[in-house]
Amino acid sequence: MSDPLKLASEFPSADYASWRKLAEEALKGAPFEKKLVTNTLDGFSVQPIYTNDDQDDATRLIHEVLNATVEPRETVTGWDIRQLHTHPDPKATNAAILDDLENGATSITLRLDAAARAGREISSAEVGVDGIAIHCLADLDAALEDVYTNLATVGLDAGAAGVPAAALLAAHIANTDGADEAAPAFNIDPIGTLASTGTLPCGAQDAVDHAASIAVELIDLFPLATAISVNGAPFYNAGATDGQELACVLASGVTYLRALTDAGMAVDQAAGAMVFNVAIGTDFFAGIAKLRALRMMWSRVLSASGAEDATITINAVSAEMALTKVDPWVNMLRTTVTSFAAGLGGADSVTCLPYDHLIGLPDGFARRIARNTQLILQEESNVHRVIDPAGGSWFIENLTKEMAKAAWAKFQSLESSGGILSALANGSLKTEIETVWNAREKRLSTRRDPLTGVSEFPNITEAKVTCEKPDLEAIVADAKARQTKFDGTVGNSLNAMIEAARAGATIGHMFTDLYGTSAATCIGALPAHRLAERYEALRKRSDAHKAKTGSFPHVFLANLGKVAQHTARATFARNFFEAGGIEAITNNGFANADDVATAFGNSGAKIAIICGSDPQYADMAADVAKALKSKGASMVYLAGQPGDARPAYEAAGIDEFVFVGADVLAICGAALDHLLGKQGEK
Repeated sequence: MSDPLKLASEFPSADYASWRKLAEEALKGAPFEKKLVTNTLDGFSVQPIYTNDDQDDATRLIHEVLNATVEPRETVTGWDIRQLHTHPDPKATNAAILDDLENGATSITLRLDAAARAGREISSAEVGVDGIAIHCLADLDAALEDVYTNLATVGLDAGAAGVPAAALLAAHIANTDGADEAAPAFNIDPIGTLASTGTLPCGAQDAVDHAASIAVELIDLFPLATAISVNGAPFYNAGATDGQELACVLASGVTYLRALTDAGMAVDQAAGAMVFNVAIGTDFFAGIAKLRALRMMWSRVLSASGAEDATITINAVSAEMALTKVDPWVNMLRTTVTSFAAGLGGADSVTCLPYDHLIGLPDGFARRIARNTQLILQEESNVHRVIDPAGGSWFIENLTKEMAKAAWAKFQSLESSGGILSALANGSLKTEIETVWNAREKRLSTRRDPLTGVSEFPNITEAKVTCEKPDLEAIVADAKARQTKFDGTVGNSLNAMIEAARAGATIGHMFTDLYGTSAATCIGALPAHRLAERYEALRKRSDAHKAKTGSFPHVFLANLGKVAQHTARATFARNFFEAGGIEAITNNGFANADDVATAFGNSGAKIAIICGSDPQYADMAADVAKALKSKGASMVYLAGQPGDARPAYEAAGIDEFVFVGADVLAICGAALDHLLGKQGEK
């Protein structure tokens, strides 16, 4: 029977050449490459459209390779929902852990406080700062009371004290039922620690070799565990591109792989002893492609190393670089994007950071939103039901290929120059990442890369999010009460450290016995950046001024004519200045220069910005500027590009112009300096 609805046959067949012709006609002479092609910081271009003609043998193989590196069971159980815990009180942490595990989280990460991460004793001023006050086995027992470590993975973030902390966790798990079924993530990572802090307690290669030797013992005790973390987050959060992060991850992974095999592990066992921690930003498609590219490239590394199993374990975490302190509610959207991308990219576990992660300690609501973001993706969207769901998309396949090519080239460059440790020690990697960060800042300052709630649609009057402020003195007192006196000597083996931990040895004691008291390696650390940091610095100045005086620094909108005539540029100007913390005094518009000047004089403002249409500017801008200056305006701006009229406008008293593509940070920073003084409220 013939189809009575021959809709498709009535249209010409689609092809790229025809689409390109129509697109160029719509651009009306504007360059196609400039308007529709996106050039990435990794050095490759993203086209506006892809077809089957863009596929080649390399892209067709990607899905096949990825299928071979994913466990089919993950399509049934879904990825591991991992919750980060940082409350300084082990008992409060325990209550939060049990709440998380009872309500959908399937694993946890314990971030130790700054003192423990640096191997310092309980007398340090950093106890309870930026993490949990876990210094001895009793502290860890309190944090993990009633937690079934054979059912829920417990991960560590212990910095330079990764080995002593691993001994504590091993001692705790060995004392529990079902220890042989436990799959802890010890996350020993001297390379990531060196990158983020710039210090290690011994030589860098010695630290890697020591981590490998301890990893062998850990895997002997806990065959299902991962011992080594290959962490890309310090590189990405310093400003690195996705390709640079992947290159650093590969180089770090190869360094650990060599150390583990030199310590006696078979290649397959060594690969299984590692977990890759990858930061996912808010570029949704790039996040998917990054994890796919990592799986593909690591499979290539393992194949070249003689491994029979190409499986890789990946933990994806929301990139701190993408989160904001200003309007933190938007972080819920950001972490939804990062978690969704991680799930589609094939992450084995996902850490979704709470929306108030940067502000302070998350409460039960913040942790609930973080875990429920993933639960909804799994239980309602069924994202995990398909292996490599992005496979077959011409765009994502090409993005994966191009990202992998860029990362592989950088990886080869790192290896040919002596490896990741050498690049960190000589500062070349830091310089390379700083160059990328500077490029990011230029895009951020002109809002080419917009930040919702920060550089776009700011709300400077929003209520601030507040977080719990724990009683550190009481927490330290409790920690001291849990400690027992230990006068013994700690050996270098894992078993010796476990026995010492059971006898009361602290992380600080074990750290000192292992490494001494002074750091042996000290380099320039990679600074942790955030995309919003410079905008937030301006907002902080503004908030401090309001706290001191009762009002924000402000600018007067000199709106011309009727609402329809000025509203577009008035809205633009308001967003422009409020992104820098300068409140806009708005109105319904004025018919002439005298009315504008009178209203400005009554407003108490020092700065005014003229907002209207181009025809109005031609008729009124010069007169309005002169009138504003006569009423005491110390700075007059005009919203819009001045074009050929710039000299006449400047002669009339207009000092600056704001428009799409203008440097928001520079202009708002100068305005705040003008209003508050260069040192005012900084």
